[in-house]
Amino acid sequence: MYFRYFLLVLLLPLSLYSKDDKDTVQIKPLVKTCKIIPRQATIKSLIIPGWGQVYNRQYWKLPLVAGAFVTLGMIANYNNVRYTKYRGFYYQVSPRVQEPSFIPPTTVAVPYEDGTIRDLDINQLKRLTDGYRRNRDYTYIGMVLAWTFNVVDANVSAHLKTFDVSDDISLKVKPTVDYQPFSQSLVSGITLSFNFK
Repeated sequence: MYFRYFLLVLLLPLSLYSKDDKDTVQIKPLVKTCKIIPRQATIKSLIIPGWGQVYNRQYWKLPLVAGAFVTLGMIANYNNVRYTKYRGFYYQVSPRVQEPSFIPPTTVAVPYEDGTIRDLDINQLKRLTDGYRRNRDYTYIGMVLAWTFNVVDANVSAHLKTFDVSDDISLKVKPTVDYQPFSQSLVSGITLSFNFK
């Protein structure tokens, strides 16, 4: 008895709204849907890192891309400042080809960030100069790789967003029976048919 009342309460609102199509109001979504084109996402990501992720509506990836480039830029700047500093000190002690009468000093007083001063010879300055230049160049290579990963991510994400995952993809299995004229017998089998949109 209670089950009938329960069904009546559940199904009554459905029957009231489905009486006739003239009385129903269709509500259209206010959000404009744009089709995502993978080529556009790739081009936008090539122009400005992160623009392809914004185009794909993956806003959560934007801080990751920006953070990667800001971090790599700060590392490159750190190494470049120290490279130019130690290169200047290295040129003070390295023998110059233009001036044969120049006698280089054995050491140079190099001030550090903490206020201390150390005397460094030509080998130490050469090692520091080469190390900071190498680190700076590796950081530039890292920026190129980060830009490449950014472009690849935008392209793959755009392709995945446009990938068809509808219910129209189906597999039908049908049993078959065929007659073989050579052996004059029946042969049974299975037919698999894929239906794509």
